[in-house]
Amino acid sequence: MKMTRIKPNKAIVAAVLMTFVFSPLAAAPASSSASVLDKYNQGIEFQQDENYYAASQYYLEVVKDNPAFTDAWYKLAECSYKLGEFDLALQYLENAEKYEKNNNQIQNLKGMVYVSLGQIEEGQKIFNDILKKYPNDIDAHFGLAEIELYEGRFSGAENEYMEALKRQNTNRKALLSLALVYAERGNYTQANTYLRQALAYYSGEPEVHYLASIIYSIEGDYVTAEKQARIAVEVNSNYDKAYDMLSTVLYQQGRYSEVIDISDYLISRNRKNTNAWFIKGVAQNKLGNTSAAIDTWTSGLSINPQDEIMRSAMENEIRNTLSLEDSRRASYAKYHIDNAKQYASRYDGSGAVYEYQRALLLDPMNYEARSAYADILEINGMYELYLEQLKFIKEHNYDKLTSRQKTTLDDKIEAFDSLLIDNLGTKWKVEPFYLDKTRWNIAVFYEESNNSFIHADTNRLVANAAADIFSGVAITSVKTQVTPVSGYGEAFKSARAGAFDYFIILSLSEGENDMTLNSTMYSGRTGLEITKNSFYCTGNNRFSTVLRRFRNAVLEKLSVRGKLLARNGKTVLVDLGKSENIVADAVFKIIKKGQIRTADSGTGLYYRDDDVLGTLVITTLGEEISEATIESHGFYDRINIDDEIVLVSMPQPKTNNDANGNAIDNVPAADEKGNAVVKNEVKGSELVDEIKKAVERPSILDLLRNIY
Repeated sequence: MKMTRIKPNKAIVAAVLMTFVFSPLAAAPASSSASVLDKYNQGIEFQQDENYYAASQYYLEVVKDNPAFTDAWYKLAECSYKLGEFDLALQYLENAEKYEKNNNQIQNLKGMVYVSLGQIEEGQKIFNDILKKYPNDIDAHFGLAEIELYEGRFSGAENEYMEALKRQNTNRKALLSLALVYAERGNYTQANTYLRQALAYYSGEPEVHYLASIIYSIEGDYVTAEKQARIAVEVNSNYDKAYDMLSTVLYQQGRYSEVIDISDYLISRNRKNTNAWFIKGVAQNKLGNTSAAIDTWTSGLSINPQDEIMRSAMENEIRNTLSLEDSRRASYAKYHIDNAKQYASRYDGSGAVYEYQRALLLDPMNYEARSAYADILEINGMYELYLEQLKFIKEHNYDKLTSRQKTTLDDKIEAFDSLLIDNLGTKWKVEPFYLDKTRWNIAVFYEESNNSFIHADTNRLVANAAADIFSGVAITSVKTQVTPVSGYGEAFKSARAGAFDYFIILSLSEGENDMTLNSTMYSGRTGLEITKNSFYCTGNNRFSTVLRRFRNAVLEKLSVRGKLLARNGKTVLVDLGKSENIVADAVFKIIKKGQIRTADSGTGLYYRDDDVLGTLVITTLGEEISEATIESHGFYDRINIDDEIVLVSMPQPKTNNDANGNAIDNVPAADEKGNAVVKNEVKGSELVDEIKKAVERPSILDLLRNIY
């Protein structure tokens, strides 16, 4: 795809010419002037090939030689804008404004930069001011269209593109933008109307055929999409994005061997093409060659370690296929250990816990990850769980420890064994770590995606990852279906047949530097919608961030439930404790066994008043179990072991939070009515601030921005 072309501007051309007449360069030898123009033209070539770093280097040399070269400052701003360096783009535009303050192109790009920075009002003011003076300025309409898309008003964006088209009825950007927006909204008839016009006016231009391939792919017409992608690469054999699109279309058709061939060709030309590494691995995995897929993804991640979707796909296969003794597991776990250390350095304990848990899923015998995870448990006062981790280390890592480490480990185990000798488990003769605490069964479904332009098959991969992220939540059992569903009807039928409490339909839309996870949660019994959420994130770790935010949003809808394990008069033992964020004096209702069901609509639980047997108040708090006192309802005492309990109220918890920000954020957190009593959240002030400042963008916005 070529860089955005600038329309010829008489003012800029005049400024450039005057620069060489009146600037100090005029006194220099003719070869010096020629050298500046050569550098500028070289920058243009690199920019048109989307090599923005190299282009910026040449433009910087130009403005160093001639600071009044307005167009070079503008081009620098364009390159920075394409690279997502919006603050820097603004600085370059301010330099350009010194010489061309009222230039519309400079002002239009400045407006786009403001929009990208989330300063929508500033950008909108610039575009409106331009249109007041110059009603026929097409670029200002394009800027307003982007604002409409940011605000989720697709019809408003269509109107702005139509205004541009009225002023220039063959405008390439307006035609292609309208085709894309209509296709995204599912109005394929209108999309094809504008696409045919674009193909008629601009047939043979590779970008037009590339975008046509995307539009036909959105429509599900993979045969025509393949044809258009092939035309694009035939016209421009160096058009890697068109090759990537061709690979995606072939993958959608199940032609995995051809996908591998194209990927190998792209990798041979550019080993840094991580999209090629990713889709090659996915195709190999589809062909049943899991070992080769893991090797391919390993190579791709060595080039781009931040590709979390590729990593997620690889790790899913690692856990399912590699033996526990495989030495490669340690190298794969190291990524998460390093991430955990970064979270810890930012005092984000929940993030560190998450990463150490991911490392241990990959390499359960990893001493570094397990000992660090154990230390976090100790800091949180979870001494029983801490002791379990120490005993695991002694059983599986003892021979690899130094004599000093062995002595320290033995001393700690002995000390905590003594400390915990009179704990609740011993008192009641219950082994808390072998309890089945599952209370919620949830199904995760996905529909086939036709608009995966960055990673292929993203909906399937995100559904697998979303189910996997609940693996450390003892009270939930979350399963995903291997194949896509046709829609809500099939998902509801499957969830009801499987007796799931809830089912969730997920989709992921992805831009070049951001993503949005869309989630709709339904009752598995009635099929009624419970909640709809959209989780947006940009920057590094965005995939894991949206997944963690999704998990927390689900858990905040699930009521805290447990059951009676044992009874001695008015004192009972229940299977809830500090690991579920329970605190002393929490109040529960006791419900007859088997008489609780999900509410007919909305969140929360339903049970008959006749099945409420009494109330329970937590008195002695353990980690996995707690002691409580009970009070019967009615004249007769009908409370028995295995009766269920549901949270009614809980004092404001003294969160498991210390200076390191260590908190349990992976447990159900709602009362009997589904109202959250503990706020689960992704910790880390820097990341949360970044999420709050980020402006959610439609997935097609990157495509629209790059149309010239």
